[in-house]
Amino acid sequence: MAIQKFYYTVTSSRAFFIQMVFTLNAIYYVTQADLNALQLVLIGTIMEVSVLLFEMPTGLFADHYGRKKSLAIGTLVIGLAHILEGSMPDFWAIALASALWGVGWTFISGAEQAWIADELNGENLEETFLRGSQFSSFARFVAILASVSIAAIWSVQFAILVAGIMLIILSLWAFINLPETKFVKVTRAKGVSGVTHMMEIIKVGMTQIRGNTILVSIAVVTLLWGLASEGFDRLYGAHFIADYDLSESESIYWFGTFYAIAFLLNIVVLRFVEKYVEGRYADVLLLTNAVLIGTMIVFAWTGHFFIAIAMYWVTSALRNVNYPLMNIITNERLQSKGRATTLSMFGQLDAFGQIAGGPLVGLLALYTSVAGGITTSALLILPVLYFLWRMKGKMIDS
Repeated sequence: MAIQKFYYTVTSSRAFFIQMVFTLNAIYYVTQADLNALQLVLIGTIMEVSVLLFEMPTGLFADHYGRKKSLAIGTLVIGLAHILEGSMPDFWAIALASALWGVGWTFISGAEQAWIADELNGENLEETFLRGSQFSSFARFVAILASVSIAAIWSVQFAILVAGIMLIILSLWAFINLPETKFVKVTRAKGVSGVTHMMEIIKVGMTQIRGNTILVSIAVVTLLWGLASEGFDRLYGAHFIADYDLSESESIYWFGTFYAIAFLLNIVVLRFVEKYVEGRYADVLLLTNAVLIGTMIVFAWTGHFFIAIAMYWVTSALRNVNYPLMNIITNERLQSKGRATTLSMFGQLDAFGQIAGGPLVGLLALYTSVAGGITTSALLILPVLYFLWRMKGKMIDS
């Protein structure tokens, strides 16, 4: 099997099982766990705190012990988190599961990109990341149909538990089957403590970022995306359910439709970008983020259910374009040695942004309205436009 096929298999399979949960957990949180707007955002904040705390140590783990091991452990932990989440519809259990989910994701983020970038010797990354995103989007689309079917026949809880079990099986498959032939181990000198070694690797990563204006802009954009994203991620479900009076049974089918169309749109958009926008990724990011601000605000305030659905579809499709394009721009500018640790720094910035932005948006939503919280998330994207414009100019100069 070609190395890209291993990458597509593991990323799309994981996307399938995680999407089974994400299709239903907004319903689960509101209708079964009875969480309020602040609790919904706090769940995300707890997850991001764990990401912030563990992103760097797990990045170092991947650079020292291997990216394949890190991927397998991360997938295992996420599977266990979903089993805990689906077992008890209580705030404390969901909060603990969210913390575990964050820890699991830190083992994957950075390590996965570093693994495939190294196995390909830094070549064909553009095609691989974009094609991988398309496969993952299709897997998520199929997962929506599977999760809705399981929830309709059995229950939302049962669908979440099934996804958790399948993620554990996937982690074992990845550990046994993924090849890792180009890994360059980061070792520490004899007599150097683990903390000193970690600081040295962080210093190397900081030097790479600080010495490259484009990477500095990416770092700031990543932080701002984190600030803006948490509120929307946690409140859109409550907006649909509470503001449009959807029952639990109605929500299962409507949310399935929301996600299914969004991922089909994302596949189309990514295919268009892959085919027609080669090398002009900063232009695409600038345009999509400008449009995002408008679609999120309309989504928040329109009183028409079907307009809200359309705005949700456009918002979701455009947001899913951001990360694969930024992955291409970032990985093309990083050295192989210590790549996972440097990528983890960007993950920490995203987590820090979500930790800072999530409670702010949650409090605004609690004391004003869910629509007000979503609008705040949209306005937090505004500064992103300046830094993307700046990044675009530097990429043209280089």
